[in-house]
Amino acid sequence: MSVTYALALPETRARRQTQLYGTRAQLAVGNGDVEGYLALAGCDKRAGTASYALRIVNQSQHLLRARMTCARLRGEAILAYPLDIHIAPFSISETLLPVRVADVGPYDRAIVQVAGGDVAFSLEAPAPARARKRSKWTISAAACVALTLGTAFGAAASTPRLALLAAPDRAFGGTTVDVPYQFGGWASLQYQLQTTDGKQLSAGLLKSHEGTLHFTVPKSAGSNVVLSVDVAGPFGRQSRTQKIAIAAPAPVKRKAAAPAAPHISEFTVTTPVVHAGSTMSFAYTTNAQRGDIWLIDEAGRLWARAPITPYGKTSLDVPQGAAGRQMRAVLHARSGKLDSVASVGVTVMPGALVPAQQSPDRPKTPPVAMTLSTQQAAPGDVVTVMVDGNHGDARIMMTDDSGQPVEQGDIPSTQNAVTLTAPSVTKSTTFYVMASISQGVGDQTVVKKLVVSPRN
Repeated sequence: MSVTYALALPETRARRQTQLYGTRAQLAVGNGDVEGYLALAGCDKRAGTASYALRIVNQSQHLLRARMTCARLRGEAILAYPLDIHIAPFSISETLLPVRVADVGPYDRAIVQVAGGDVAFSLEAPAPARARKRSKWTISAAACVALTLGTAFGAAASTPRLALLAAPDRAFGGTTVDVPYQFGGWASLQYQLQTTDGKQLSAGLLKSHEGTLHFTVPKSAGSNVVLSVDVAGPFGRQSRTQKIAIAAPAPVKRKAAAPAAPHISEFTVTTPVVHAGSTMSFAYTTNAQRGDIWLIDEAGRLWARAPITPYGKTSLDVPQGAAGRQMRAVLHARSGKLDSVASVGVTVMPGALVPAQQSPDRPKTPPVAMTLSTQQAAPGDVVTVMVDGNHGDARIMMTDDSGQPVEQGDIPSTQNAVTLTAPSVTKSTTFYVMASISQGVGDQTVVKKLVVSPRN
């Protein structure tokens, strides 16, 4: 038996709205009641989906099955939901059924048929409200307005316009001038750079809507140049002219090159084995015109000395007393007031003994001694170098272990001391303080060690 029930409500506004959205049915059978509810829950126009809420209260012992269809406007029905809903005996089923309007097409109402055992009834709910069709006149008017606005905006966007031309007011002759530009619309840019008498310096056509113009202004361009820019297209044109003043470049003052210290590119001992009482030979390469080679022991005592030669070779005699000592040969090159130092270590081997030669008696110049205020110093400490005795001018130089100068100073003949600053080091380092002292017609060199250690 199939029974269809519609929910009857009093004629109030709220109940009339509820009746439009769904139906309710109630069926009494021998072993229990069956109730059904179907209502339009909502419609998503963007997704094109209508949702229906179905609620079945099965108080019978029968297994019920619900199937949903949609009745089209012509009367035929189409399956709206592909799956059947099963309601177990003595249970309640609440289901939200979606209907894709694009797949079903225009329909008048949704129908859910419930059947099982001796129970059969149907529920109905309306289709979503359809949008009203706009009249042809309304659509035509809207289309005309949209076309007019689109044409106006298109014309405005296509009209040539020069937004930027940042030419400088002044430039120097013989330099490059950069001019940023930017234009809009359906157009191209043509530029021309001329002198005031009409001579063309540069010209071109650009289609890129932004960039930088580069001009090289010759020194013979005169006092002014004129930049003309023309932005043209199918919808019009815009021109602009700008004058650029040309100034003579300021003269560049060149500083006199500072005198360079003498350069020592090579300094070697050419004698294979150095013996006491023999000759020791050196080879060197330097651009200095004056200088000396010293032979110094570890205590800074000078044992021998010889001047350098223009052809890069010098020999000096090694004294007999230097046998068995570790010596250092130091090349001291001078160029004006600047000097450079290079050194190399050497071990003096014992040589054959020779009798001392008797020299005639002659007056001896009293020696000059050099002392340091300290033999151990820390970085930044002030070390005083003192020269004792009758002396002339003295040149004081501090060098590292490789012979490179670190600091230097002068002691005039009227003074006896000068101060040096201990250099910065990361570990204990030995430096050599050398004093080149003039005495009468000769020179005397004294060397002392200075050990500089980091502060604790």
